[in-house]
Amino acid sequence: METGLKMKIIMFLLLNILQVEALNSTVKQIQQCGVHCSKGQHCKSRHHLSLSHCKKQQDLNNATTIHDVNLSIVMRCEEDKCSLNLNIVIMMTLYDDVHGVVMCVHSAGMLERCQIVTFSHKARKHVAEKKVEVQYDCFSVRPEQDVFVTLKTAPNFCNNVWTQKYSIPNCAHEAIRRKVTECITGELTYTVDTARREITVMVLEAPKDIDYNLRLCLKGHTCIGTGPHRLIKRQDLNRNESFLYSKALPCLCIEGWPASTNARRTQICPFKNKMQELWSGVTYDQYTQALSWKPMCPVKAVVSLCHAVGPKMCLDIGNMSLSSESNNVIFSTLDPHPQLCMKFTTEAGFWIECPFSSERFPVWDLKVVSKAQQHSVEITSWFSVRFSVGLCKLSSSTTCKPAEESQFLIASVDRTKPAVVNLSTSMCNSSICVQVRRIDVVLAIEEQRCNLQCSDQQFDQWSESETLQKYALPLIVCVIALVMAALVGNLTLKACVWGQRKQKPDKIPTHRATAETETLIHTVSEDMDTRLHVA
Repeated sequence: METGLKMKIIMFLLLNILQVEALNSTVKQIQQCGVHCSKGQHCKSRHHLSLSHCKKQQDLNNATTIHDVNLSIVMRCEEDKCSLNLNIVIMMTLYDDVHGVVMCVHSAGMLERCQIVTFSHKARKHVAEKKVEVQYDCFSVRPEQDVFVTLKTAPNFCNNVWTQKYSIPNCAHEAIRRKVTECITGELTYTVDTARREITVMVLEAPKDIDYNLRLCLKGHTCIGTGPHRLIKRQDLNRNESFLYSKALPCLCIEGWPASTNARRTQICPFKNKMQELWSGVTYDQYTQALSWKPMCPVKAVVSLCHAVGPKMCLDIGNMSLSSESNNVIFSTLDPHPQLCMKFTTEAGFWIECPFSSERFPVWDLKVVSKAQQHSVEITSWFSVRFSVGLCKLSSSTTCKPAEESQFLIASVDRTKPAVVNLSTSMCNSSICVQVRRIDVVLAIEEQRCNLQCSDQQFDQWSESETLQKYALPLIVCVIALVMAALVGNLTLKACVWGQRKQKPDKIPTHRATAETETLIHTVSEDMDTRLHVA
């Protein structure tokens, strides 16, 4: 077993080494193509239509005419432009009745192309029943193309046919990528300004005699453009182009290609390792109570729900995981609890997003009041909901088991009528908690209030603000009202004094009116001082 495994590993490594060598190997360059035969042998080639049926001849039925065949590629270059040709090298034996070889090449979607190479009668007599070499390198091919090569004798004798499939290297081959015209896509470099959310792109080694296209796109099965592309004129290829982006998504890529028909494209993705931005697509519908996530990039992820019990711990909730292959993940009918989180698992790792922790979702609220061995739970809600209420006992930092003396009660709450549930128990210590959980949803996290004491006090997460509303705010309002009343009284008093001064002298003597007014002011002032002091 171990020996077999070692052999498989060795074969795998050898295949990888051979593949790397094939990609890095050089490709022969030629300026002209044609037919070449063994030294001293005269041969010629011409176009041929391979339509005739094979002939049967007893002497050649069992004779091997075509012995060895070698297929490769060469680059035919004119100045800076190169194309690929298929190079066929044949080792064959000539007989009196065999005066040449037919070579045919075809591929998917293309017609068969054939060439016949023949020897003169004099040459055939000189090399009769001897091996000769024939080379032909004029069949044009394209990168990443599968071609089928068929070799036959001329004339075509049965049982003397050779056929083989050959795969042309793709543009990843170093020599092909830099030399063959249709593989030259240019190289893209970039800088990112995160503050301005801007990408500046530079194009290097682009074809010099053609315009060039640039754009931003979201990469999936295809790269979908996020806006119009920019056309760079051939004389401006040294100019930089800037693009604005909204989110640093891992599938946001820069795409460039020469402005020619069926040109190959090159892509580079500046944020390919920044997966965190993907998890921002989480939404919650308060009416359908559905939690959903629609990935902004194609990503293979398993999404599950978990219960956050600490800053670095989130306990998985069983049987609540979905795959992102459907392109939209929906968890139906959930309670938006701050500790309810989504866990995203990919090949690169996992991330946890708690959509309800950053802000309060006002669906329902809980208050606990303790008075003389009696615990009361008051629940308010913005919607009609149902709860299970009871006492539990802490058995660990994350587990609270139902108390033996307590029974869990069912409470219904609507927006206009809060529910009050009395929980009678004698177990008043730090290990006892009030546990409340929604039972009208598919999934809910238990809400717990612990450290219950039997003194007369009230516990809830908003107790300080409610104390302020209950006592401090009314007191402030009363003080403001008293001050306003004093100011109004003072203004009224001044108006009365002014009116007294306007009366005629014959009705009230001046000195008497003045004395009475001063007495009245003194009396009212003393009365106001007394009220303010009491307040």
